[in-house]
Amino acid sequence: MKTLWIGVAVSLASPLAVAQTTIYKHVDENGRVTYTNRPMKGAIVLDLEPISTIPGPGSPTASAPEKTSAKAADRPAAKPAVAIVTPKGIASAGAGNGPTTVASVDRETQKSRDDVRRRILQEELAQEEKSLAETRSALLQERQNPALIAAVRVAQDATDPTPAQQAEMRAAIDRASGRIRGLQATAAEQEKNIEAIKKELGALKP
Repeated sequence: MKTLWIGVAVSLASPLAVAQTTIYKHVDENGRVTYTNRPMKGAIVLDLEPISTIPGPGSPTASAPEKTSAKAADRPAAKPAVAIVTPKGIASAGAGNGPTTVASVDRETQKSRDDVRRRILQEELAQEEKSLAETRSALLQERQNPALIAAVRVAQDATDPTPAQQAEMRAAIDRASGRIRGLQATAAEQEKNIEAIKKELGALKP
C-alpha cells in the first residue's frame, strides 16, 4: 500500500493544485484497484494529507517575464493521472508466452469414470432393495404377532372398560407393536435411499 500511495502522489503532485486534489479509490469485481482524481461510480474518497512541495533553486518567481507565462499557458492541459494496480494473483495467471489453457478430461476418461460410478450405484441399489424386502418381511411377521393380535382383540371385545382397564390395554398394544414402529421407520429410510440412488443413476450419461 505504501508503494501505491507513493505512485499516486508522484503522478498527481502539482505545485499549484495539490491542496485541492481529491483522490478516489475504486475496486472492480476482479479485484483491480484504480486510483483517480475523477469521481467514479462505486469509488470511495481517500482521506489523504496534503503533500507539501518545495520549489527548487532554479524555480521561476512571480516576477518572471510574461513570455514564459504565455508559453506555459499554451501547453496542453495535463490528463488526469490514473494508476491501475493488478492483483498479483491475476498478473501471475496471465504470465507466459501463450494463452492459458484449462485442463479438461477427454471423453473416454470421463466415460470410464461414469461407468465405475454407475457400477457402484447399481451395487448400492441392489443392496438397499434387498434390505427393504427383508424389512417388509419382518414387518409383516410382526403384524401377525400373536401377542399383538390378542391385545387388539381384548381391546375390541371389552365392554365399557374402566379407565384402568383402558390404560392396561393400551400398554399391552404398545408393548406388542413397539417393534412395528421401528421397522416402519427403517423401511421409510430405505425407500428414500433407493429413490436417491435411482436419481443419481439417471443423471449419469449413458
